[in-house]
Amino acid sequence: MERRRRRVVWLLVPMMTLACHQAGVVEYGTAAERRAILEVLEVYYSDFSDRDWDAFANHFWPGADMTTIWRPPGETADRVVPTTIEEFISQAPQGPDSREIFEERMLDAEVRVFHNLAQAWVRYGMRFGDPDSVQYWEGIDAVALLKHDDTWKIASLVFTGDTAGEGN
Repeated sequence: MERRRRRVVWLLVPMMTLACHQAGVVEYGTAAERRAILEVLEVYYSDFSDRDWDAFANHFWPGADMTTIWRPPGETADRVVPTTIEEFISQAPQGPDSREIFEERMLDAEVRVFHNLAQAWVRYGMRFGDPDSVQYWEGIDAVALLKHDDTWKIASLVFTGDTAGEGN
């Protein structure tokens, strides 16, 4: 059943994209605009990996959030958990700062730009742990950015992991 559902989705996506192009709805932006977004994201991932929390926070507009599905400690079921950037940073000692190794890098990205709005689907690779035990996984960050006063910043970031395992 799951495989059939994926097949239907893969068939629908090209048709929806074609319909949007025919209706004149989709504009991807120029190569220079997409490069500018990729540069902003490269610095974001670098600051995140460096655990430079002031620089990290500066990549987000006030009120921005990060959202994922996970099971908070003490709960019995997964749920959608939106977190403000301030909350995320305050919880860093239990997360990114809890191990010697923390690195999240952009592996590739698809960027679309429309005027002052950009959407990036970023495939990331994550290394986390201690020198004798490093976990590696990959996932997707869906990043919405807004440009204001010639500055691109993140308005919202939704993420999910897609693979997990031991490695470098």
